[in-house]
Amino acid sequence: MPLTIPSPSYATLSAMITPAIFLTANGSLIISTSNRMSRVVDRIRVLNDVGDRLCRGATDLDFVPDRLAHVQDQLNRLVWRGDRIRYALTALYLAFGAFAGTSLTLAIDVWTGNRLIALPTIMALLGVVLMLFACVNLVREAMEALRSNRLEIRFYRELHERRQADGPGCSGVGGPGAPG
Repeated sequence: MPLTIPSPSYATLSAMITPAIFLTANGSLIISTSNRMSRVVDRIRVLNDVGDRLCRGATDLDFVPDRLAHVQDQLNRLVWRGDRIRYALTALYLAFGAFAGTSLTLAIDVWTGNRLIALPTIMALLGVVLMLFACVNLVREAMEALRSNRLEIRFYRELHERRQADGPGCSGVGGPGAPG
């Protein structure tokens, strides 16, 4: 006699596929968000080093006060970005737990004769809300990253223009007509 899967079990396995798909998407977001956090941490370390060298006079860079102010501004922006990423990562890990819990409660619900009623759905909704919260924070962080890049370019161009006004420098590099 061939082995057949009873209908409720098959329905449970089918229902458990949806949270598994969310788990996969969520896992990808966790990996990319962790990479974003690493980039922020690396940039903070570079700026800390630049600021330290500027304060000690251990550099031949010009416009030291302006550069120090720029480093401080960039560090403040990186702290804000790091907070957005931290919120997003926390939400993504909680969402991961909610989706795993959804799969588990679906299985338990069938095993107990549908006594959990709405719990699997509530857990799935919680996971989706947490993913949405994370995505909103990641969009905000990405927008700030682009804003920060534009400020970096503007700062470089302003220094270049000041050098040009003071005398011959590196002509044509990063000037007002450069793409950007």
